[in-house]
Amino acid sequence: MLSNELVKRLAEAAGFDLCGITTPEVIPEARDRLNAWLDKGYQAEMAWMGTSRERRVDPRQLLAGTKSVIMLGVNYYNENTSPRPEGHGRVSRYARGRDYHKVIKRKTLHLIQLLQEQARAAEPLPADQPESNQHEFFWYVDYGPMLERAYAAKAGLGFIGKNSMLINRTYGSYFFISEILTSVEIECDEPYSGNHGGCGECRICIDACPTGAIVSDAVVDAGKCISYLTIERPSEISDELQRQMGALMFGCDICQQVCPYHRRAKDTRHKEFLPKSGVGEFVDAHQVLKMTTREEFLDLTAGTPLVRPRLEGLQRNARIVLENERRRADSGGAGGGAGSG
Repeated sequence: MLSNELVKRLAEAAGFDLCGITTPEVIPEARDRLNAWLDKGYQAEMAWMGTSRERRVDPRQLLAGTKSVIMLGVNYYNENTSPRPEGHGRVSRYARGRDYHKVIKRKTLHLIQLLQEQARAAEPLPADQPESNQHEFFWYVDYGPMLERAYAAKAGLGFIGKNSMLINRTYGSYFFISEILTSVEIECDEPYSGNHGGCGECRICIDACPTGAIVSDAVVDAGKCISYLTIERPSEISDELQRQMGALMFGCDICQQVCPYHRRAKDTRHKEFLPKSGVGEFVDAHQVLKMTTREEFLDLTAGTPLVRPRLEGLQRNARIVLENERRRADSGGAGGGAGSG
C-alpha cells in the first residue's frame, strides 16, 4: 500500500493542483442520476453517452483489478478583460490556451512513472519476475466513459453544485479533472463533506443561464447549454437559442463566473492555459468567415480546443456572433445576450 500523503506529494511534483484518492465501487446515487438524465434525453445529440452507461458507472469495467482511483485537478482560471472588440467572439476560459488534453497527458504520464517507481520500491519482486507486470495504471482526461465529478467528490476534491460543476473551496470550478485507475492499493480520502460548504438556497447560476439549460439542481439539458451548442452540436442552432448566445464564440462560463465560490479564484500557474499561449480571449469572427481551407483553420486553432467544432462549426458560431452584434446595434445597444460586453 502507498500512503495518501506520498501520492499527493508526487501529484504536486508532477504539476497537479488537486489530488484525492478513493475506491472504485459503483456510486448508486451517481448511477441513478446518470440513468435519469439519459432517459430524459438531456444528452441531446451525444448518442455515445447512452451506449456506455455500464462502463461509466463502474471503473472496474475500465480496468479489471482496480483498487484505487486517483482523482486529479489542474487550475486553469484566468481573468476576463473588457471591453470586447467589435466583431469578435468570446472564448471560454478553459479554451484560450493550449489543448488541456495534451497538457494533462504529459503530467499524468509523469505521475504514473513516479507511482510505478514507488510501488516497486514498496513491493519488490523476485529477480526472475518482470516488473512490467507488477502493477497496472489506466488514465483518462475528460474524454473517457467515467463519472469524473462523482468520483472526484467521493475523493474529497469538492462538491457538485447546482450547475452540475464540481466546486472546490480554493479553485471554484475552474479546474480540469483527470483520473488514474490503478491496481495499487492507496490510502483513501474522505468524501467531500457538506459541512465544508455547498449551494444551500443559492440559485444564482440557474437564474443567470441565458437559455435555461439548468433545469433542476445539478441537472443540465445539453440541448440548451451554450457550451454544447458551440462545441459539440453538429447541426444548426435554432434562432431562439442563437439570440441567447450573444457574443459567445466557443463555450460558456456564465454559470461558473456568477458563482460566489469564484470570488477568490486564483490565476493559473500553468502558462499553457494562459490566453497568450493559444487563441486568446477573443476570436475575430470576420477572420473566421474568410477561411476557405482546413489549413487556414488549423493556422488559428491547431493545438487548442477550438479544433473540436471544425471549420464549419466555428464559422456557424462566427455568423451567430455577428448577427447578434447587429441586432444589438439595431436595438440601440440594449440586450445582446450572453457575453455581449
